[in-house]
Amino acid sequence: MALVELRHDLRGDSVFLVSGRQVVLNIGLVAVVLAIPISIVTRSTTMTTDVPGWMIGAAIVAIAVGIPHGAVDHLTLGRSLPGRTILGLGIAYLGIALAAAAAVILLPGVAFIAVLAMTVWHFGAGDVEASRELDGAPPETGSTRILHAIAAGSAPVLLPLTSPAAVSTLYAIQPRLAQVFTPALITGVRIAVLSLIVITLVVLIQQGRMRAAIELTALAVLGYVVAPLIAFAVYFAFWHSLRHTARLAEYRFGTVRPRAVGRIFLLGLPALIGTVLVVAVLVSTASSLSISAAWLWFGLALVWGLTVPHMVMVSLFDHHRRRSARPNGLTSTPTR
Repeated sequence: MALVELRHDLRGDSVFLVSGRQVVLNIGLVAVVLAIPISIVTRSTTMTTDVPGWMIGAAIVAIAVGIPHGAVDHLTLGRSLPGRTILGLGIAYLGIALAAAAAVILLPGVAFIAVLAMTVWHFGAGDVEASRELDGAPPETGSTRILHAIAAGSAPVLLPLTSPAAVSTLYAIQPRLAQVFTPALITGVRIAVLSLIVITLVVLIQQGRMRAAIELTALAVLGYVVAPLIAFAVYFAFWHSLRHTARLAEYRFGTVRPRAVGRIFLLGLPALIGTVLVVAVLVSTASSLSISAAWLWFGLALVWGLTVPHMVMVSLFDHHRRRSARPNGLTSTPTR
């Protein structure tokens, strides 16, 4: 009798694990698909900066909800480390972040493009790996992985950022970017990204990976049609951060149950609280539009700076997960 109950429990956990993975994957896809017609109906597209206040508020909340996922990089290490080692890693982490932020501030053209390229790879490679794990698929390798990662990162990052609405906003925040982000460059980037996405879709369809093709198509339409802030918020909260949080929950706790995902979120909650406090102080001390723009650029540079060590750690985590993947496509037993 006990053996029967044990088998039943194990089967129930297995079923929930699979369904939980699919729920996480479907949340992102549904959110992206719904955002497209909503933006068209409300005329909040990439051609205008006139976005309804309620949508801006919702986008800010969505981005805030996604912030904690980037503050739990220590969980990717998978094991307890001595206090001295943790302290050293923390100092190195902050040092890299501050150096990257300073580079963006001092060299807004070159450094911004470099960080942007890294961001495209981070989002794309991270999403490809997270989606692969949650879908129980084998690791991608070789040129297919590189092609898929760049396309998956370019769709939600480069397409919104090079839209007319985003470009005008960037120029207002940091005029020196106009020297680098010329109309010819912007047009070339958008043509290159769309061409890359089409090529990647052809490859995915030829391989019979229809879900991956549908997801890439949804991200491309989102980035091309929806207002930049709304597009990034939907992608960041319901796609990128949720999938990364879910894979960390499975890696650390062996499950994607809501409680496990919530535990990961709570571990990163102090970062969200700190971000809100800093933003509140900066907004309250800004006495003019020019000062607000300067503070906003400083804040963006700091966020991009923190993204650099985050990208490094997630990349190492992805590499470890691919190496430890079993032949049947399932990852190795999570480290508790």
